[in-house]
Amino acid sequence: MPRYRDKAVDMMKFLAVFLIINSHADAMYPHLSQLATGGAIGDCVFLFVSGYTLFLTARRRFADYFKRRIARIYPSVIASLLFILLINPSRTVGLQEFVGGEFIMALMVYYIIIYAISLLPPRTIPISLASTFTVSVIIYLLFFPTKHELGAAGIYGITTCFRWIPFFAFMLGGAWTGVLVSSGTLKPAQNCWRNFFFMALNVLLFYGIQIAGKINPAYAPLQILTLIPLAGTIWFMYRWCSCGAITRLFDLYPWGKVILWVSGLCLESYLIQFALFTPALNSIWPLNLIIITALILAAAWLVKHLARFISSAFAEAKG
Repeated sequence: MPRYRDKAVDMMKFLAVFLIINSHADAMYPHLSQLATGGAIGDCVFLFVSGYTLFLTARRRFADYFKRRIARIYPSVIASLLFILLINPSRTVGLQEFVGGEFIMALMVYYIIIYAISLLPPRTIPISLASTFTVSVIIYLLFFPTKHELGAAGIYGITTCFRWIPFFAFMLGGAWTGVLVSSGTLKPAQNCWRNFFFMALNVLLFYGIQIAGKINPAYAPLQILTLIPLAGTIWFMYRWCSCGAITRLFDLYPWGKVILWVSGLCLESYLIQFALFTPALNSIWPLNLIIITALILAAAWLVKHLARFISSAFAEAKG
Protein backbone atom coordinates (compact mmCIF):
# COMPACT_ATOMS: atom_id res chain seq x y z
CA MET A 1 0.00 0.00 0.00
CA PRO A 2 1.56 3.36 -1.01
CA ARG A 3 2.66 5.92 1.51
CA TYR A 4 0.32 8.87 1.87
CA ARG A 5 0.53 11.96 4.06
CA ASP A 6 -2.79 13.18 5.36
CA LYS A 7 -2.78 16.67 6.87
CA ALA A 8 -5.86 15.77 8.92
CA VAL A 9 -3.75 13.20 10.78
CA ASP A 10 -1.11 15.82 11.59
CA MET A 11 -3.81 18.16 12.86
CA MET A 12 -5.28 15.41 15.04
CA LYS A 13 -1.85 14.70 16.55
CA PHE A 14 -1.48 18.45 17.22
CA LEU A 15 -4.79 18.47 19.11
CA ALA A 16 -3.95 15.25 20.96
CA VAL A 17 -0.83 16.84 22.46
CA PHE A 18 -2.87 19.50 24.25
CA LEU A 19 -5.69 17.15 25.21
CA ILE A 20 -3.30 14.70 26.88
CA ILE A 21 -1.32 17.45 28.63
CA ASN A 22 -4.49 19.05 29.96
CA SER A 23 -5.88 15.71 31.20
CA HIS A 24 -2.96 15.29 33.61
CA ALA A 25 -2.77 18.92 34.74
CA ASP A 26 -4.91 18.56 37.88
CA ALA A 27 -2.26 20.24 40.02
CA MET A 28 -2.46 23.39 37.88
CA TYR A 29 -6.19 23.97 38.33
CA PRO A 30 -6.44 25.51 41.81
CA HIS A 31 -10.24 25.38 42.08
CA LEU A 32 -11.47 23.68 38.89
CA SER A 33 -9.61 20.38 38.75
CA GLN A 34 -12.54 18.84 36.84
CA LEU A 35 -11.37 20.85 33.83
CA ALA A 36 -8.19 18.75 33.73
CA THR A 37 -9.76 16.30 31.32
CA GLY A 38 -9.59 15.16 27.70
CA GLY A 39 -7.22 12.24 28.25
CA ALA A 40 -9.50 9.51 26.90
CA ILE A 41 -10.14 11.54 23.76
CA GLY A 42 -6.42 12.34 23.40
CA ASP A 43 -5.42 8.69 23.88
CA CYS A 44 -7.94 7.54 21.28
CA VAL A 45 -6.77 10.20 18.83
CA PHE A 46 -3.20 8.93 19.25
CA LEU A 47 -4.33 5.33 18.70
CA PHE A 48 -6.45 6.30 15.69
CA VAL A 49 -3.49 8.08 14.12
CA SER A 50 -1.17 5.16 14.90
CA GLY A 51 -3.52 2.69 13.21
CA TYR A 52 -3.92 5.01 10.24
CA THR A 53 -0.21 5.36 9.59
CA LEU A 54 0.63 1.68 10.23
CA PHE A 55 -1.64 0.58 7.40
CA LEU A 56 -0.07 3.08 5.00
CA THR A 57 3.42 1.60 5.30
CA ALA A 58 4.85 -1.24 3.31
CA ARG A 59 4.27 -4.69 4.80
CA ARG A 60 7.38 -6.14 6.43
CA ARG A 61 8.38 -9.32 8.19
CA PHE A 62 7.20 -9.24 11.80
CA ALA A 63 10.75 -9.04 13.19
CA ASP A 64 11.53 -5.98 11.06
CA TYR A 65 8.15 -4.42 11.76
CA PHE A 66 8.39 -4.83 15.54
CA LYS A 67 12.02 -3.68 15.68
CA ARG A 68 10.96 -0.48 13.95
CA ARG A 69 8.22 0.03 16.52
CA ILE A 70 10.67 -0.52 19.38
CA ALA A 71 13.23 1.76 17.71
CA ARG A 72 10.60 4.51 17.50
CA ILE A 73 9.20 4.18 21.03
CA TYR A 74 11.94 3.15 23.43
CA PRO A 75 14.71 5.63 22.63
CA SER A 76 12.17 8.29 23.61
CA VAL A 77 11.26 6.35 26.77
CA ILE A 78 14.95 6.13 27.75
CA ALA A 79 15.58 9.77 26.85
CA SER A 80 12.59 10.93 28.91
CA LEU A 81 13.80 8.96 31.95
CA LEU A 82 17.28 10.47 31.62
CA PHE A 83 15.75 13.95 31.41
CA ILE A 84 13.52 13.31 34.44
CA LEU A 85 16.46 12.07 36.51
CA LEU A 86 18.51 15.06 35.38
CA ILE A 87 15.99 17.57 36.73
CA ASN A 88 15.17 15.43 39.79
CA PRO A 89 18.09 13.12 40.67
CA SER A 90 16.42 11.87 43.85
CA ARG A 91 13.41 10.49 42.00
CA THR A 92 12.83 6.72 42.10
CA VAL A 93 11.94 5.12 38.76
CA GLY A 94 9.65 2.09 39.01
CA LEU A 95 9.60 -0.86 36.63
CA GLN A 96 6.36 0.23 34.97
CA GLU A 97 7.79 3.69 34.31
CA PHE A 98 10.99 2.15 32.99
CA VAL A 99 9.07 0.28 30.27
CA GLY A 100 7.07 3.39 29.37
CA GLY A 101 4.03 3.19 31.60
CA GLU A 102 0.60 1.70 31.10
CA PHE A 103 -0.14 3.42 27.80
CA ILE A 104 3.14 2.38 26.13
CA MET A 105 2.76 -1.22 27.30
CA ALA A 106 -0.76 -1.34 25.84
CA LEU A 107 0.50 0.23 22.63
CA MET A 108 3.18 -2.42 22.15
CA VAL A 109 0.57 -5.17 22.60
CA TYR A 110 -1.69 -3.41 20.09
CA TYR A 111 1.18 -3.38 17.58
CA ILE A 112 1.43 -7.16 17.76
CA ILE A 113 -2.31 -7.72 17.34
CA ILE A 114 -2.70 -5.23 14.52
CA TYR A 115 0.22 -6.79 12.64
CA ALA A 116 -1.63 -10.12 12.70
CA ILE A 117 -4.78 -8.41 11.42
CA SER A 118 -2.80 -6.66 8.67
CA LEU A 119 -1.98 -10.07 7.18
CA LEU A 120 -5.69 -10.55 6.44
CA PRO A 121 -7.58 -8.80 3.62
CA PRO A 122 -8.36 -5.15 4.51
CA ARG A 123 -12.10 -5.86 4.37
CA THR A 124 -11.72 -7.86 7.60
CA ILE A 125 -10.77 -4.73 9.58
CA PRO A 126 -14.41 -3.66 10.22
CA ILE A 127 -15.13 -7.20 11.46
CA SER A 128 -12.18 -6.97 13.87
CA LEU A 129 -13.36 -3.53 14.98
CA ALA A 130 -16.92 -4.71 15.66
CA SER A 131 -15.56 -7.79 17.43
CA THR A 132 -13.42 -5.64 19.72
CA PHE A 133 -16.40 -3.54 20.79
CA THR A 134 -18.54 -6.68 21.25
CA VAL A 135 -15.91 -8.38 23.42
CA SER A 136 -15.54 -5.16 25.42
CA VAL A 137 -19.27 -5.02 26.17
CA ILE A 138 -19.39 -8.71 27.12
CA ILE A 139 -16.42 -8.38 29.48
CA TYR A 140 -17.90 -5.22 30.99
CA LEU A 141 -21.34 -6.73 31.57
CA LEU A 142 -20.23 -10.15 32.82
CA PHE A 143 -16.84 -9.70 34.44
CA PHE A 144 -16.25 -6.05 35.33
CA PRO A 145 -16.63 -6.03 39.15
CA THR A 146 -17.11 -2.33 39.91
CA LYS A 147 -19.78 -1.20 37.45
CA HIS A 148 -21.75 0.42 40.28
CA GLU A 149 -18.72 2.30 41.61
CA LEU A 150 -17.77 4.18 38.45
CA GLY A 151 -19.27 7.52 39.41
CA ALA A 152 -15.97 9.03 40.59
CA ALA A 153 -13.33 7.84 38.12
CA GLY A 154 -15.36 6.39 35.25
CA ILE A 155 -14.13 3.57 33.03
CA TYR A 156 -11.32 5.84 31.80
CA GLY A 157 -9.80 6.53 35.22
CA ILE A 158 -6.47 5.25 36.45
CA THR A 159 -8.22 2.82 38.77
CA THR A 160 -9.15 0.41 35.98
CA CYS A 161 -7.36 -1.13 33.00
CA PHE A 162 -10.64 -2.07 31.30
CA ARG A 163 -10.35 0.83 28.86
CA TRP A 164 -7.40 -0.80 27.08
CA ILE A 165 -9.74 -3.45 25.65
CA PRO A 166 -12.11 -1.11 23.76
CA PHE A 167 -9.33 1.37 23.02
CA PHE A 168 -7.85 -1.11 20.54
CA ALA A 169 -10.92 -0.54 18.39
CA PHE A 170 -9.81 3.06 17.87
CA MET A 171 -6.52 1.89 16.39
CA LEU A 172 -8.47 -0.40 14.09
CA GLY A 173 -10.75 2.51 13.20
CA GLY A 174 -7.71 4.53 12.18
CA ALA A 175 -6.43 1.60 10.11
CA TRP A 176 -9.73 1.28 8.27
CA THR A 177 -9.86 5.04 7.66
CA GLY A 178 -6.34 4.87 6.21
CA VAL A 179 -7.39 2.08 3.87
CA LEU A 180 -10.43 4.05 2.68
CA VAL A 181 -8.44 7.26 2.14
CA SER A 182 -5.52 5.61 0.33
CA SER A 183 -7.93 3.74 -1.96
CA GLY A 184 -9.75 6.96 -2.83
CA THR A 185 -13.03 5.75 -1.29
CA LEU A 186 -13.07 8.41 1.44
CA LYS A 187 -12.66 12.01 0.29
CA PRO A 188 -11.91 15.11 2.42
CA ALA A 189 -14.97 16.56 4.15
CA GLN A 190 -16.71 19.46 2.44
CA ASN A 191 -18.78 20.89 5.28
CA CYS A 192 -16.44 22.03 8.06
CA TRP A 193 -19.09 23.44 10.38
CA ARG A 194 -21.34 20.37 10.20
CA ASN A 195 -18.49 18.06 11.20
CA PHE A 196 -17.43 20.41 13.98
CA PHE A 197 -21.02 20.46 15.26
CA PHE A 198 -21.25 16.66 15.36
CA MET A 199 -17.83 16.43 16.99
CA ALA A 200 -18.91 18.89 19.71
CA LEU A 201 -22.23 17.06 20.16
CA ASN A 202 -20.45 13.75 20.71
CA VAL A 203 -18.07 15.39 23.20
CA LEU A 204 -21.06 16.68 25.17
CA LEU A 205 -22.67 13.22 25.15
CA PHE A 206 -19.39 11.60 26.17
CA TYR A 207 -19.02 13.80 29.24
CA GLY A 208 -22.75 14.08 29.90
CA ILE A 209 -23.13 10.33 30.46
CA GLN A 210 -20.14 10.35 32.82
CA ILE A 211 -21.47 13.32 34.78
CA ALA A 212 -24.86 11.61 35.10
CA GLY A 213 -23.11 8.61 36.67
CA LYS A 214 -21.31 10.86 39.14
CA ILE A 215 -24.50 12.67 40.14
CA ASN A 216 -26.60 9.52 40.43
CA PRO A 217 -24.68 6.28 41.11
CA ALA A 218 -27.62 4.30 39.72
CA TYR A 219 -26.56 5.51 36.27
CA ALA A 220 -22.87 4.69 36.75
CA PRO A 221 -23.01 1.29 34.99
CA LEU A 222 -24.29 3.04 31.84
CA GLN A 223 -20.86 4.58 31.31
CA ILE A 224 -20.08 1.77 28.87
CA LEU A 225 -22.35 3.75 26.52
CA THR A 226 -19.73 6.53 26.43
CA LEU A 227 -17.80 4.41 23.91
CA ILE A 228 -20.38 5.39 21.29
CA PRO A 229 -19.94 9.19 21.52
CA LEU A 230 -16.19 8.67 22.05
CA ALA A 231 -16.04 6.88 18.70
CA GLY A 232 -18.20 9.63 17.20
CA THR A 233 -15.87 12.29 18.60
CA ILE A 234 -12.79 10.73 16.97
CA TRP A 235 -14.52 10.13 13.64
CA PHE A 236 -15.96 13.65 13.32
CA MET A 237 -12.69 15.14 14.54
CA TYR A 238 -10.94 13.40 11.65
CA ARG A 239 -13.58 14.60 9.20
CA TRP A 240 -13.40 18.14 10.59
CA CYS A 241 -9.59 18.13 10.36
CA SER A 242 -9.78 16.89 6.76
CA CYS A 243 -11.88 19.79 5.47
CA GLY A 244 -10.21 22.47 3.39
CA ALA A 245 -10.58 25.29 5.92
CA ILE A 246 -8.41 23.32 8.38
CA THR A 247 -5.87 21.81 5.98
CA ARG A 248 -5.20 25.26 4.50
CA LEU A 249 -3.67 26.23 7.85
CA PHE A 250 -0.63 24.21 6.80
CA ASP A 251 -0.04 26.69 3.97
CA LEU A 252 -0.04 29.69 6.33
CA TYR A 253 3.32 30.74 7.74
CA PRO A 254 4.20 30.07 10.52
CA TRP A 255 1.12 28.05 11.53
CA GLY A 256 1.87 25.11 9.28
CA LYS A 257 5.35 24.71 10.74
CA VAL A 258 4.02 25.12 14.29
CA ILE A 259 1.37 22.43 13.78
CA LEU A 260 3.89 19.97 12.33
CA TRP A 261 6.43 20.75 15.09
CA VAL A 262 3.94 20.20 17.91
CA SER A 263 2.35 17.13 16.30
CA GLY A 264 5.80 15.57 16.01
CA LEU A 265 6.18 15.79 19.80
CA CYS A 266 3.05 13.79 20.62
CA LEU A 267 4.87 10.82 22.17
CA GLU A 268 7.62 12.77 23.90
CA SER A 269 5.25 15.32 25.44
CA TYR A 270 3.26 12.46 26.96
CA LEU A 271 6.38 10.86 28.43
CA ILE A 272 7.87 14.04 29.91
CA GLN A 273 4.84 16.01 31.10
CA PHE A 274 4.40 14.39 34.53
CA ALA A 275 7.81 15.66 35.69
CA LEU A 276 6.95 19.29 34.88
CA PHE A 277 3.49 19.78 36.34
CA THR A 278 3.62 22.06 39.37
CA PRO A 279 1.15 24.12 41.42
CA ALA A 280 3.86 26.76 42.01
CA LEU A 281 2.37 29.10 39.38
CA ASN A 282 -1.30 28.61 40.29
CA SER A 283 -1.53 32.20 41.52
CA ILE A 284 -1.42 33.38 37.90
CA TRP A 285 -3.99 30.87 36.59
CA PRO A 286 -4.75 30.39 33.70
CA LEU A 287 -1.43 31.82 32.51
CA ASN A 288 0.29 28.99 34.38
CA LEU A 289 -1.24 26.50 31.92
CA ILE A 290 0.33 28.29 28.97
CA ILE A 291 3.74 28.54 30.65
CA ILE A 292 3.87 24.89 31.75
CA THR A 293 2.59 23.66 28.38
CA ALA A 294 5.33 25.64 26.65
CA LEU A 295 7.91 24.14 29.01
CA ILE A 296 6.60 20.64 28.31
CA LEU A 297 6.86 21.18 24.54
CA ALA A 298 10.40 22.55 24.87
CA ALA A 299 11.40 19.59 27.05
CA ALA A 300 9.74 17.19 24.61
CA TRP A 301 11.79 18.69 21.77
CA LEU A 302 14.99 18.14 23.75
CA VAL A 303 13.95 14.59 24.62
CA LYS A 304 13.18 13.83 20.98
CA HIS A 305 16.65 14.96 19.91
CA LEU A 306 18.23 13.00 22.74
CA ALA A 307 16.24 9.96 21.61
CA ARG A 308 17.60 10.36 18.10
CA PHE A 309 21.13 10.49 19.48
CA ILE A 310 20.50 7.34 21.54
CA SER A 311 18.99 5.58 18.53
CA SER A 312 21.92 6.50 16.26
CA ALA A 313 24.42 5.49 18.95
CA PHE A 314 22.84 2.06 19.21
CA ALA A 315 22.78 1.74 15.43
CA GLU A 316 26.47 2.61 15.18
CA ALA A 317 27.34 0.18 18.00
CA LYS A 318 25.40 -2.55 16.25
CA GLY A 319 27.10 -1.77 12.96
